[in-house]
Amino acid sequence: MNFKNPSRSWKEFILTTKESSFVMSLLADTMQPLNINNLILQLINFGYFAEQVPTCFGAKRMTEYLDVLVKYIKDNEKGIKKNSTGPTTLSIYKNDISRRVLSLPNPKSFLYLCNLMQKHWNEIQKYCESINSLSPITYIHIYNDIPLEMINSESIRESNHSKSAFVDGVKNCIKASLGYKYRLKVDIANCYNSIYTHSISWAICGKNEAKQYFRTKNPKTLKNAYEIADNLDAAIRNQKNNETNGILTGPFTSRIISEIILCALDKKLREKGFCFRRYVDDYKFYFRTEFQAQGSLPAIENILNEYNLNLNITKTAIERFPFEIISDIKEKLKIAFEEGGVFEVLNVASQLYFGGEKGAYKYALKYIREKEPIKEDFQFILPLLINIMLIEPKNARFVIVYLIRFASYWNRNDVEKTINDELSNSLNTDLQQETLTFIQMVKELKLNLYAKNFILILKSQNDFAIIIALDLWKNRKKSIKGKPTELKKIPSALKELSDSLKGEIFSGSRWLILHEIRLHKLLRTNLIPSPPPDDFFDLLFDNGISFYKEIRDTVEV
Repeated sequence: MNFKNPSRSWKEFILTTKESSFVMSLLADTMQPLNINNLILQLINFGYFAEQVPTCFGAKRMTEYLDVLVKYIKDNEKGIKKNSTGPTTLSIYKNDISRRVLSLPNPKSFLYLCNLMQKHWNEIQKYCESINSLSPITYIHIYNDIPLEMINSESIRESNHSKSAFVDGVKNCIKASLGYKYRLKVDIANCYNSIYTHSISWAICGKNEAKQYFRTKNPKTLKNAYEIADNLDAAIRNQKNNETNGILTGPFTSRIISEIILCALDKKLREKGFCFRRYVDDYKFYFRTEFQAQGSLPAIENILNEYNLNLNITKTAIERFPFEIISDIKEKLKIAFEEGGVFEVLNVASQLYFGGEKGAYKYALKYIREKEPIKEDFQFILPLLINIMLIEPKNARFVIVYLIRFASYWNRNDVEKTINDELSNSLNTDLQQETLTFIQMVKELKLNLYAKNFILILKSQNDFAIIIALDLWKNRKKSIKGKPTELKKIPSALKELSDSLKGEIFSGSRWLILHEIRLHKLLRTNLIPSPPPDDFFDLLFDNGISFYKEIRDTVEV
């Protein structure tokens, strides 16, 4: 079936009952077009865990019992709204100087927010509309010539093997830049961490109008919009210990909230006459003269300041045309592979990365994932792969898949030592994402784990890594190797971990490790912590809803 009828929009096509049933049967388990009924499903499946978290963590089991969980949320809405929770966090790589804190919200408060967004989805979509935005909250995926709307998360794009929107974004910017010789690039300093949750109502109602309504409950015409904003505000705060300063980095729900606020800013910037495009919080303004570009900064910053946001001065730059260039990276990597195989692809990717092509490594890793290397080159390929992971840990998933696929090309003892050495370095410098990356490699590549590293992980505050380490101890104990003196320290380290969890509660920041230890029995019975009862987590436990795929549940690759 081809979507050829210009008189009907893609949404009308999907919503037609007869054709909709055809679409659903055609798609089966592959994907489903976004609608108000499966919004929560997509937000959980593709918007709960950030892409930087290893794929052994996920919410698939949660979606299998979604009806039961949503019913609990609706039945206990008032109580959930009053009780705040803390997220499980992970420090991830931002650049060589600073880190970024990634958060996994408590599933109860996350599901509450998802349910709230579903209830007001039609209004939320309107609040997130901006002709200047290159990062809408949904996108159109073409499947067998059928246009399907999906949430615009990296995870769902990867799952559907969707074409990148990067080139389309560049073309959009080229059209916008017509007649302008200068481009001002700016972004918001610590955008998510700087968002004031009460500014959600400012964005939806107008700042002065929202403040007036808060005081007087007038005008009455604002009642519905203000209540939606106020409820979103409360739900966002409930994910972060009721704090008003900052929203969580990680879940897709935060992208939706940020887009509501940034779209409101876009409107103010348009009213000031600016020509610009925005991708999340990265702005590109276009001007006819360099003087105009320089002189615009105070006006731009004043508009951001109205929402308690500030420019990141270190990333502010004025550039002269040509400034929108579509990279020929695909052709360069193709030529590199023809000339020198996988090694040359990674070498060219390094050149491009050094030259400012931010996505070069990710693109190269995707390009080579099924391409067989020259065996003699693997001694050079392996160091490149490891270093790429150190520079961009989020690319670990591609490296691991590649190493699994071509396991016969590398020496197990050499790789095992390399991974354990890098794991040790990450632990000693408290690099949480890197630690998680290397313990994931130990698990997925079925390597031995040095006992000294195992003990250091248990002593860390990295709950994601601790869960994997405990899984290895439970299901692959013989793979933990070390001197007798090191192995003898393990029982006391396990006891110390158990003691550190005493007093923790399911609404606190260590909810994930409490739940997974309890569900998978990752510690001996007498060491499993016993937090105060929580009806929601009892429901998860009773239905076997885990957020971690245990070794024995993993399908062999």
